[in-house]
Amino acid sequence: METNGCFFPDELEYSPDMNIWFRKEREGLYSTGMTAAVLWTAGKPLKLVLRKKGDEVHEGKSIGSVEGRKYFDMLRMPFSCRIVEINREAGNSITPSTKSIYGVHWLAMVEATQASDAPAKLLGGAAARKAANEKVLSLRLQCFSELPDTEMVEIGSECSAVLARLSQIMDGKQKGYAVHLVTDDITSPMEMVRWSDESGNRLAETRKVDNIYHFIAVRT
Repeated sequence: METNGCFFPDELEYSPDMNIWFRKEREGLYSTGMTAAVLWTAGKPLKLVLRKKGDEVHEGKSIGSVEGRKYFDMLRMPFSCRIVEINREAGNSITPSTKSIYGVHWLAMVEATQASDAPAKLLGGAAARKAANEKVLSLRLQCFSELPDTEMVEIGSECSAVLARLSQIMDGKQKGYAVHLVTDDITSPMEMVRWSDESGNRLAETRKVDNIYHFIAVRT
């Protein structure tokens, strides 16, 4: 399932707040991680602080915290559990993507204290799709293929001036540095392609939402 580019795999189950996903490994044992809603609300730089292997976590308490440049929240468990494993790849300075948070950037393996309690407290199927859609729309999220390092909101600005500022931002940045540009200039799709060709930087994604254009530009 996908809303505004925010991906929530259909085969997974979710906490009622749609902040944590769960993949059943066996009865009562789940791998878990943060969802696209958390990733894109937090943004970069992303800092995770997770509890330790062996910790007991009661229902409603957190397995850790997520902090970004515009967000801080706790990842609260919908059922009581014990942390069996922590993913070392999800430690400091991770650079997750919309898809990798459901793969290599899983956060923890947890075992439900009462295995029979867990399924009833998770959302799946149509209920999860409805909750994911409501979550994304309520937060007004737009998710892209790459998580940007910074944003440029240029409503009502001349495209030439916007591109000059974009080039200044990109100048001297490391390879892979990503900018989310938001503009209402109707010439921007053509001008961004030209800018990419001339600058050598990559135009990773283009999206139009109503009369607003969104671009992800990446330093190469």
